Amino acid sequence: MRIRLTPINWFVVLTVIAVALALGLPPDPHAITQLHTSLTAYRLAVAVLLIPYVIIWYASFYAFAKLQEYSRPLKHTKDGAAFHILTIGMGTLAFGLVVPTIISLSLNGFAAHHQSFHPTAVVIANYLTLIPGVMAFLILYNGARILIGTTDGKAHHPDLRWHGPWFLLLAVTFARLAIQNQYQSNPYHLSNIWILVVTYIVPYLYGWMVGLLSAYTLNVYAKTVKGLLYKRGVKQFANGIAITVWGSIAIQFVNAAVAQRINHSLGLVLLSDYVLLTIVLVGLVLMALGTRKLKSIEEI
Repeated sequence: MRIRLTPINWFVVLTVIAVALALGLPPDPHAITQLHTSLTAYRLAVAVLLIPYVIIWYASFYAFAKLQEYSRPLKHTKDGAAFHILTIGMGTLAFGLVVPTIISLSLNGFAAHHQSFHPTAVVIANYLTLIPGVMAFLILYNGARILIGTTDGKAHHPDLRWHGPWFLLLAVTFARLAIQNQYQSNPYHLSNIWILVVTYIVPYLYGWMVGLLSAYTLNVYAKTVKGLLYKRGVKQFANGIAITVWGSIAIQFVNAAVAQRINHSLGLVLLSDYVLLTIVLVGLVLMALGTRKLKSIEEI
């Protein structure tokens, strides 16, 4: 008999593994020395930092579960395919937040006793964080495009003429900060700048672009549909995507601009992480609330 885990079951299993690894694996002695702290304080900081992470993971899997429940009966409706793809995108995002964390914790635990492996662990962790996020936002955008196509011309396709300049400015600024950071301390552990640009900077920019486009497209769609609860659910989900993307942007900008300057103070690291994670948390909670509104339509 095959056991089928629900999204919430997956959340529980993966969270238990992640928390066990975070609290059970020996910390990197170099990190403790760099932060000028004790082993006890470091473990306490890890425990405190796990709180927003667990809430973020729960919100993402909750949104995944509600979308799955909502989209399942829509298989043969005109917007069923769109919501099926949105569900896949949400699932990709949910698993993409937890699984890379588990792998990264395992790699860092190994690197703590094999310092020569540390650069490899950093590179793998960076790409494990990047790739699922880009995939998730791309899938969400594809679902949003299909959904807006079901409006029979009622919804105008997004007009992006006024959004190009500010996104171009954001792209140039991020690229400059990341390249400058690479020259100064090589935190990405990549062999040259072009690898950084092609495999790190460009994919992040692309992921942010399609993520913001998916939010914008869903907002346009929400303006055309009937049903106050349905409209609010779609709009809340869209706004959650946008805030989550902005949280990712903020995290990468801090990593590129000031991470090396605050990495010598445990207090500053905790404060910075909490502020940045709060942005992502707000976005995912909005996505969860939006999907709950959609699911509640069936119960009325």
